[in-house]
Amino acid sequence: NRAVTYATYVLDHRPLKSEEWRVRITVGGDKLTYDKDAGSPAANIIETKFLVNSVISDAKQGARFMSADLKDFFLNTPMARPEYMRVHYRHIPQDIRIRYNLDAKVNQHGYLYIKIKKGMYGLKQAAILAYDYIKNHLGKFGYHPVQGTVGLWTHDTRNIQFCLCVDDFGVKYFKKEDVDHLLQSIGQLYTYTTDWTGKNFCGMTFDWHYDTGYVDVSMPGYVQKAIKRLQYQPSTTHQYSPHHHEPFKYATKGSRQYANAPDTSPLLSPKDTKWIQSVAGSFLYYARVIDYTLLPALNSLASQQSQPTENTRQIAHRLMDYAATYPNTFVRYKASDMVLNVDSDAAYLVAPKARSRIAGYFFLSSEPTTTQPAQLNGAILVECKTLRHVVASAAEAETAGVFHNAHTAIPLRTILTALHHPQPPTPLKTDNTTTTGFIHNNIHQKRSKSWDMRYFWLRDRATQKQFKFYWQPGIYNYADYFTKHHPTIHHRQTRNKFVKDSLNTIIDAMNSLCELRGCAN
Repeated sequence: NRAVTYATYVLDHRPLKSEEWRVRITVGGDKLTYDKDAGSPAANIIETKFLVNSVISDAKQGARFMSADLKDFFLNTPMARPEYMRVHYRHIPQDIRIRYNLDAKVNQHGYLYIKIKKGMYGLKQAAILAYDYIKNHLGKFGYHPVQGTVGLWTHDTRNIQFCLCVDDFGVKYFKKEDVDHLLQSIGQLYTYTTDWTGKNFCGMTFDWHYDTGYVDVSMPGYVQKAIKRLQYQPSTTHQYSPHHHEPFKYATKGSRQYANAPDTSPLLSPKDTKWIQSVAGSFLYYARVIDYTLLPALNSLASQQSQPTENTRQIAHRLMDYAATYPNTFVRYKASDMVLNVDSDAAYLVAPKARSRIAGYFFLSSEPTTTQPAQLNGAILVECKTLRHVVASAAEAETAGVFHNAHTAIPLRTILTALHHPQPPTPLKTDNTTTTGFIHNNIHQKRSKSWDMRYFWLRDRATQKQFKFYWQPGIYNYADYFTKHHPTIHHRQTRNKFVKDSLNTIIDAMNSLCELRGCAN
């Protein structure tokens, strides 16, 4: 009385593995049922970035980073009940047939039925079974997940923390003997490979400079592979802005400025719609990890991907041309006091259907003072979202942005505390005086009374000293870049604040700029 599923064959090339060329048989998990929650904790990319920043900030005290990769993590995990699948006999090699005398086990339809008693690739419960197995095992040696985090682990007595991403370990340590203890614990269940240079983890490449106090994080080849997979031919000319800029037209007598004109271009076919969705999905991960400057364009693309038009296709083309212009982008994290800083901004009525866009720039630096602002660092997280509800004013949009970014910052404070970086009241910057007046309750409210139900929480957190809300002019607000579709010249002047590019890319950009201005290289 159990469901029987099928087998699938997967062929792949994994150059970072000891066995590069892989052929795997996997279970068709979509045909099976699992009564419990089959979801398994996986590393949050923000936790990894926090760990990396913690390493480089503690480098002078001897902190270092290494990574380890388990082999056959999903295999041989004990199961409470078996599962079943069938394989057609033609897929079984002759030497396997002879060794296990399989001719006597084939049914009249040519199928071989297999009873699965331990973990195997493709099972719905494979991930959670493997996670629980290693969690219980490492718990015997004093390792446990940090409460309130997804993939961050620590030890009861040893000064060691690591991010566990499925079967990959990214480890911060001070003493090699602590890592040896962890590896010996793991080695009782699994075989593993180690990278003591800490160069690769979770698809990211790290270029460590412990002596000078910074680390560069990149994803080499990601843009080229994504463009090739999407079968797109980039433009032969460079594209220096990820989205189209619509110059503001000041209203004249008898006219009115609208936020967005309706899109009347033809709808795309289902095949092209799928392609648009693939573009948005492929570059969203890259934008959230490395090149944050893509986020405003992706925000526009994602809002149209369910019913894309010809204009949507042009947005996707421009986005990929921009990514192809800067294919070797990296983020630089510098040693800091590990104090979370947040810049919040909003743009009123810039999205279709009278919606507004909010943004938050989260970075680690020192605690700002009236005389010494926080030094800009590479972003841990950049939020770029469209407000779902229609706001009545620019001040309400700004307050909504502060509300969202403050909510986002709370679990980040928990992670930093777990990494032994206790946090003062988190500095949260806005460039709207009405917002700061509302939070500190020093303005006379009239129409803004409607905010109380939704945003009074901000006053509560300010009173608890969990946040320090303060005002600075917009030119000092780093989130402003991510709320609007700026002109190309603004991107070229500002991009280097947030991300870096390889020397060759910078030289190409400078040469192109000189050609436009008619000057010598």
